[in-house]
Formats: sequence, C-alpha cells, structure tokens
Amino acid sequence: EIRHANGIRTRYGHLSRFAAGVHVGQRIRQEQTIGYVGSTGLSTGPHLHYEFLVNGRPTNPQRKDAGAGEPVPAKLKSSFDTVRAQLLAELEPTGVPAATPALGAAAAARED
Repeated sequence: EIRHANGIRTRYGHLSRFAAGVHVGQRIRQEQTIGYVGSTGLSTGPHLHYEFLVNGRPTNPQRKDAGAGEPVPAKLKSSFDTVRAQLLAELEPTGVPAATPALGAAAAARED
C-alpha cells in the first residue's frame, strides 16, 4: 500500500515481486518501478489488482483528480501526441472479426 497526500492510498496486488530496493516506509517517487506483475492466489493469469482509496473508501480513480503530473517536454510533445493517438485508437471497439479461411480449413481437417 502506498500513502499519498490528501488521504489517498493505492494498493497493488498479485505482484510477482517488489522492485529492488523497495521496502516498507520508503518514499516512492513518480515513475519509480515498485513491483512486477504476477499471478498469485487463484488468479487465472498475470494481472495487476489495483485499488484506489480516499479516506479508506474505495474510489473510482478515473473520477478523482489526482493533480497534474510533470508536463511532457516541448521537444517530445509531437511524438507523445502521435503515440497517444495510436494507443487511444487501439482502445476503440472493432467489432467481431470475421472467420478466416485458414480456420475453416483447420476445422474441416479435424472432422476427417
């Protein structure tokens, strides 16, 4: 669990391990690696269980203004905007992909 300002705490579950040098009571800085994604307990695959709490209450982090981070340096802004647009496009729904002939042929071969 990481304690932030203004009663905010974040929790990170299912980590495979903590990053080297990270220990209880240590101050964490923005962009510092704190751990590595894992698959612990009864999880079905590697993932991060992330919790965002305000004054001890679970809160949707997308609805909480956590303050501004460091701005993108002017010389990197164009590249940043390009990559950002590409990543946002990947999040758009694309519909159900059509079956490919290769899949149909493989299925037919199994029926023989």
